[in-house]
Amino acid sequence: MYADDDGDNFGFGGFGGTFGHQRPGGLRMRQRQFSRYYSAYPVAAYPGNKADANYGGKIFMPASALEELSRLEIVYPMLFKLENDEAATSRRTHCGVLEFTAEEGRVYLPQWMMETLDLLPGSPVKVLNVALLHGSLVKLQPQSTDFLDISDHRAVLENALRKFSAMTVGDIVTIEYNNREYRIAVLETKPSPSAINIVETDLSVDFAAPVGYVEPNVRAPSGSSNHSMAVDGNSRPSSSIAKDIRQKEEAAKSELSSSRFAAFRGSGFRLSKDSKANASATSLRSYASTPDNNSQVVATDSSQEQPVALDLPIGTLFFGYDLVPPPGSELDDNTDKSEADKFQGKGQVLRQRRKR
Repeated sequence: MYADDDGDNFGFGGFGGTFGHQRPGGLRMRQRQFSRYYSAYPVAAYPGNKADANYGGKIFMPASALEELSRLEIVYPMLFKLENDEAATSRRTHCGVLEFTAEEGRVYLPQWMMETLDLLPGSPVKVLNVALLHGSLVKLQPQSTDFLDISDHRAVLENALRKFSAMTVGDIVTIEYNNREYRIAVLETKPSPSAINIVETDLSVDFAAPVGYVEPNVRAPSGSSNHSMAVDGNSRPSSSIAKDIRQKEEAAKSELSSSRFAAFRGSGFRLSKDSKANASATSLRSYASTPDNNSQVVATDSSQEQPVALDLPIGTLFFGYDLVPPPGSELDDNTDKSEADKFQGKGQVLRQRRKR
């Protein structure tokens, strides 16, 4: 008879009672349990190159163990409980078997198992075969915030857990991703509170905050404790950030207004020495700038008025107003003559027309 850590019997009179041999009279023989002591060594000491076995939950056992297990009616997959009886406190974990290729009297364990069981190379370890319930939930806790750098935790864990056969509460397992090692603690398992079988089962994985992780502090807006604000367009949160933004907006507006183009700001002067004429004179530019009905005229000084910059739609180009010469000027006379002389030329034919 053998049992898991919950004390459920898997032999005579318990779950799995169909295992074992039937005796005349209806009684069943108790199933024999595999229990042996071996010398434990880390995977790094294995003669072959099995470095990947350090990032899993399976061990190497001798071939004699396979022969003995084949004679027992055990539950598959093969699961084992490892115990260190010589430790000050009872240490135990669960695992599967990777190969039966170890030397006689030896088992090779991943490095994290050696640390969990507090074993030194060559220390004795007790190996017992057990049957565990299929797991439905496991809660894990990364031992470093570096685990948060992994973009797809689900894919990484799905690939890493394929190398494990069981999960035991209290273990700190080691997985490898992108040539980096990550240590993960097992905090909780269901339905069994101590250990579960994760071979060929739908397992839900829950995460606890990594060791050393600090929640970011969210600063509440200064002022009143409630979050009510005015609805008008000028309302802004009374915080230093909002104040800086408002100052930058006002500075940008003032700079834009000062740098905006305003046409015809200058004033004209004549070369005449007559001061009275200079005071009332205007340049040809004032005659040329005849604003339309949409333009606004503002006074830039006490002597004349100038139009402000046009507010044109996006994509519209403005090349200035049409030139309007002052009445009686030379430009006005030339314009009339050029209009009268248009299309007054005579055509010439290179080939004379024959008379018939």
